[in-house]
Amino acid sequence: MKQNKHQLEHLPILLVQQLRLQWYKDCRGGNAAAQRNQYPRAMRLPKDFFSYYSFGLPTHFVSILQRPNGFQIDKDCRRLIEWKPNGSMRIHPFELIQKESGLHVRYRNDWHIGAMPERYTYDETGQKQPINELALDLAPGEYGRAVCNGRFRDWDTGIWYYVLDILNVMPLTEPTDSLTSFTDREPNKIYTRIARLW
Repeated sequence: MKQNKHQLEHLPILLVQQLRLQWYKDCRGGNAAAQRNQYPRAMRLPKDFFSYYSFGLPTHFVSILQRPNGFQIDKDCRRLIEWKPNGSMRIHPFELIQKESGLHVRYRNDWHIGAMPERYTYDETGQKQPINELALDLAPGEYGRAVCNGRFRDWDTGIWYYVLDILNVMPLTEPTDSLTSFTDREPNKIYTRIARLW
């Protein structure tokens, strides 16, 4: 019983999963787009996700590459990210901010040369500013999903590639070690920032 209590003390208070689906020109539109639209928006957490960690918050990161012959999981791992009480963390292009009432997820499009579409706003002087908007306001126990896309240019090769970022987030009311936390149910809240990419 002591071991179970010890394990509960080290379980995270926040579950975070980022899926990044990437493709190139040969998978734009048509059948490839239909397959991409059917790809799961949440995955099972890796088996070592809840194993002991001495610092940081475990986050699940999955990189998926779409090719003409199907999908290939390029990376599926647990990452430890620094997370302090009442703090924040960046998981590009999102920022998670802990609040007394729960958790805010902000969409922060720090655009750079080559990123399309340009997503920006204007300040009071008329200057372009990167978008930094509230995507999700989650109370403990709520499950949120933020989804956005973009087209980018590889700085080394100049080749265009496309990305669909999916962030699944769940501030917990009590510890859990369920590997199916994101696949057992649908999100309570969904934020979407999807543009038509050429």
